[in-house]
Amino acid sequence: MRYSCCIEMIFTEFDFVERIYKAKEAGFDCVEFWCWKNKDLEAIKKALEETSMEVAVFQGNLEGRMIDAQDHDKYVEGVLESIEKANYLGTKTLFLMSDIMKEDRSVLEAPYPITFEDKMLSTKAVLQSLIPVAEENDITFVIEPLNSLVDHKGYSLCNSKPAIDLIREINHPNIKILYDAYHMQIMEGNIIDTINESNDAFGYFHIADVPGRFEPGTGELNYSNIIQALRAVNYNGKVGFEFTPKNGNSEETVKKVFDIIKS
Repeated sequence: MRYSCCIEMIFTEFDFVERIYKAKEAGFDCVEFWCWKNKDLEAIKKALEETSMEVAVFQGNLEGRMIDAQDHDKYVEGVLESIEKANYLGTKTLFLMSDIMKEDRSVLEAPYPITFEDKMLSTKAVLQSLIPVAEENDITFVIEPLNSLVDHKGYSLCNSKPAIDLIREINHPNIKILYDAYHMQIMEGNIIDTINESNDAFGYFHIADVPGRFEPGTGELNYSNIIQALRAVNYNGKVGFEFTPKNGNSEETVKKVFDIIKS
């Protein structure tokens, strides 16, 4: 496994690009962030070159809803634009969200009702249409289930099973899920059982504790056991640290988390 630092949430005591250098010093293999449109990509690329780091993942969708058939072309067009930026940075994984988020991270509802079945059909259609470009650019797309109870009210893909079932139905190595233990603990629990039974669908793994989305060791999840379970199934992907340091000290917090998960 390789470890990635979400510089949207960690090392926020420093300027954005400087966080790449801090992540390198802290022992991370790579970094990740959310939307690229508000970032200085030239400065990021320079920092990557100077640190021999990589951007492991960032958000691929820009406009529209993946779950809405009427937004299909708009959604795919945004992903294609993100692929150009991924190629520029050397990023090989893009995460895709099912809905449009408002500033408070709740979902902007569609102006008309969409059944869950139609949402999944639209999601499948988008992912299948992206397979050729994924192959051409050696990009893996990961869909991310998020919790709808605490952070993202109204989010459509809020449980792991529909996402895993869809990935297995599509059955392509460039289409996977981003499994976030924080979000799925809130929605359904059974983290280790899911790792054991469904790791074939994983393309990325995020960690944070519950409640609060703080670092491992502050809440109810046993990350020593979770990481051990990932090792036991030979998960060789990336593990992203996507949490807020509870005490505000990123360097101290990251060291404690590495002690927990590498023990």
